Amino acid sequence: MSSDIYSKVQLSKKVRYTRNEQENRTDWEDKEVNIYESAEDVADYCSVSQPQEDDQQTPRQPAVRKSSSRRVKLCKMLPWVIMSVAIITPAIYFTLEIIKLKNNQSHLSDTGDNYTLQLQAKLLEMAANYSQLQNSYEILSKNHSQLTDQVNRLNNTITGKWCPDGWTRFRSSCYFKGEEKTTWYYGKTYCEQEGAHLVIINSKAEQEFIKQFNKNGESWIGLQGKWIDGQWTYDWKWVDESPLTQSFWGTEWPRNNYQPYGICCNSVGKWKQAYNTYHNWICEK
Repeated sequence: MSSDIYSKVQLSKKVRYTRNEQENRTDWEDKEVNIYESAEDVADYCSVSQPQEDDQQTPRQPAVRKSSSRRVKLCKMLPWVIMSVAIITPAIYFTLEIIKLKNNQSHLSDTGDNYTLQLQAKLLEMAANYSQLQNSYEILSKNHSQLTDQVNRLNNTITGKWCPDGWTRFRSSCYFKGEEKTTWYYGKTYCEQEGAHLVIINSKAEQEFIKQFNKNGESWIGLQGKWIDGQWTYDWKWVDESPLTQSFWGTEWPRNNYQPYGICCNSVGKWKQAYNTYHNWICEK
């Protein structure tokens, strides 16, 4: 159906129009104008041919078609406009994309710098916290070791198994009696080498224990007078420099003579003095 329509296209029509509005309206003039009724004619719209000079038989173009020259110019300019738009539009688009990319890179760079600073600060904070935790751990470890030693000591005190071999436990202390008879200074030195000291008697109960421990014998104890300004004084003190607060002297003792060291025990379990003699010794720790 469409092919029939386009096959019958008439390229011109006769129209009537008045020559002058002042003239009689019944006076009409027939004129021929071009009418484009198909898609193919539209393309021809932009390709109007110029009149030929040597063709004297060609009829003069109607006045209605005088505007075709302007349309021809417009049609000639239209491809250039389209090409310009086609070139400029991608250029503008890519320019905007490059600017956007640079802005994103700048933002990412600033964000990365801030993140790096934050990470460094966090690492420093973690290092400080780790150092504090390490110090706390060392303190706790030391306290734990001390508490463990105390618990072991208490357990050994209860069970009576913490004294070294050859030592005898009484309450919270261990005692050792030397079998060799030596001077007071030798016994003192021996005890110190064992991490102990000559026995210090601070109570009646301990005195009774030492009397039984040293039964039928006399041994050096840690009691001594002082040599001051060329003479002995009998302000008695123990080897750890603690004062004598409770004494168990035998009859007629102590004496102001050159016997500055204490001995336990005589035949009745009391103290007496001696100097340059040889006796056993008792250590305590």
